[in-house]
Amino acid sequence: MSPAAPPSPERLAEILGMPLPTPEQARIIAHPLAPLLVVAGAGSGKTATMSQRVVHLVAGGQVRPDQILGLTFTRKATAELEQRVRTRLAQLAVSGLPGLPELDEEAGPTISTYNAFAGSLVRDHGLRLGIDPDSTLITEARAWQIATRIVTERTEPLPLDKPGAAATALLALDGALNENLLSVADAAEQLGDLAALMEGIGSVRGCKTLVRGVPEALTTRLGMLEAVAAYRDYKLRHSLLDFGDQIALGCRIAEEVPDVAQSLRTQYPAVLLDEFQDTSVAQIRLLAALFSDSGVTAVGDPNQAIYGWRGASAGALDTFHEYFNPGAGTDGVDERAPVLPLSTAWRNDRAILRAANVTSSPLRHHAPQPGDAAVAHIPVDELHERPEAAGLAEGVVVGAFVQDPLAEARTIADFMEERWSPQAEMAVLCRTRAQLLPIADALDDLGVPYEIIGLGGMLSVPEVADVRAALTVAADPERGDRLLRLLTGAGIGAADLRALAALARAQVRSAREQTGDGRDQAEREQPDAPLLSEAIETLARWEETGRLPRTAASGDAEAGRAAEAGRAAEAGRVVGAGGATGTGAGAPG
Repeated sequence: MSPAAPPSPERLAEILGMPLPTPEQARIIAHPLAPLLVVAGAGSGKTATMSQRVVHLVAGGQVRPDQILGLTFTRKATAELEQRVRTRLAQLAVSGLPGLPELDEEAGPTISTYNAFAGSLVRDHGLRLGIDPDSTLITEARAWQIATRIVTERTEPLPLDKPGAAATALLALDGALNENLLSVADAAEQLGDLAALMEGIGSVRGCKTLVRGVPEALTTRLGMLEAVAAYRDYKLRHSLLDFGDQIALGCRIAEEVPDVAQSLRTQYPAVLLDEFQDTSVAQIRLLAALFSDSGVTAVGDPNQAIYGWRGASAGALDTFHEYFNPGAGTDGVDERAPVLPLSTAWRNDRAILRAANVTSSPLRHHAPQPGDAAVAHIPVDELHERPEAAGLAEGVVVGAFVQDPLAEARTIADFMEERWSPQAEMAVLCRTRAQLLPIADALDDLGVPYEIIGLGGMLSVPEVADVRAALTVAADPERGDRLLRLLTGAGIGAADLRALAALARAQVRSAREQTGDGRDQAEREQPDAPLLSEAIETLARWEETGRLPRTAASGDAEAGRAAEAGRAAEAGRVVGAGGATGTGAGAPG
């Protein structure tokens, strides 16, 4: 038995001891069990609103807790949403709300990542499409190993010479095909057509610069498609799946097995789609095939789209009405799913919010570009201040102009050091990973403790990086960048390297003169000698341009030359002067 009418969002908040929702939040919470798109800016309380919407649906008897499906992108976001929803449902269970049906604590909502949900479809129903339900999900590292094996064992040349670069390109192309639901044959046809079109444009007078490099890039992708086909065949023969396969196969099941879609629609009449702006073509089609006319609440913010590199687009929000509640708006009646905003910024003080709105203004006023899909653009409201009763303060925005990245890192570290305390919560947000380590070093210099989130794991630890460099050089002698790390990390100064570079060049010239056949003796006896010479010359150029500190005294030219001659003699003794078979200096230990 359910209540005669569900309590209002405001009344429900009072019963459960929660903060009263804003009018915007109340409209979203009370929306009926039908498609809804929510445009939620950063820090606008979307998770709180979604959890209260779940409670409202359950309290009104519209769904049971186990009939709710919530999907998001990361395990961290999944855990946060699940914890918030279960906490609110537990509060509802003991609230004493009249007419509330008994809630089973064990039968809670299903909160999952998009990939995990697609993976469950493949496990449960893949056999209907001839897919082994016991296929093994491989990690990114395992996928890279397989791709590397495929490109190195190929007898036909690939557009990319380096095995590592070819493997990376193979995986990126395979992932792009999966995200856009394209077969290798489809991709070959479309890439060929596009390459021909670009070449035609380039042949027009004055248009060559418009397409510079594009035909070559398309040709590279075309050349990689055979390797992609081999990679897919390997996975099929060994019953392996990667994350891209999960989404693509899940979409096939949803679109090609109607009774699966009907069963899931019955099982989950209420669906929450978090971070909808980051969904790819394959993910949107999968979800639309299952829940196009169900109680879908999609939440997103085009200003926060971060997965464009793998098929997602801020335009995902603009296509919501195309895929969910299709056919609405005909016969002159606009029955499309409503678009409701969450525009109160609970996270930022007044000055910070003003700065954020100025920065994001170009994103909110995006003008349609040639080639954009002909769909209605979803408007994005400017974020508004939270009520003063919620602790609104003026806030402070500080700016600085600096000359280079190192000065920027020092400025940031000084700013943090002045305000640091054991109780303080502070963060430095970086646009690129390359900025993380210089700022961390600057904080180290000032003794400010920190934790880096988002760095490349153990590979950034100096000791691990050294081991990786040694292994890379052993496997691929052409990786001069890794050899440079080993040389500079061995206590060899810049002037030492200049002297060694001069010695290496002299040995190569001497060997060529002695053999008389144009072939370097060093090349025959020590294949890696040109690599060592190249690495040392590169370091010498760095030293000359100021990227490495000089170790010779610049004020005494004669002393500098004498010291350099002494170092050259010492280097000669180490590597074997006079063109002998020296090995020790360039070999990592």
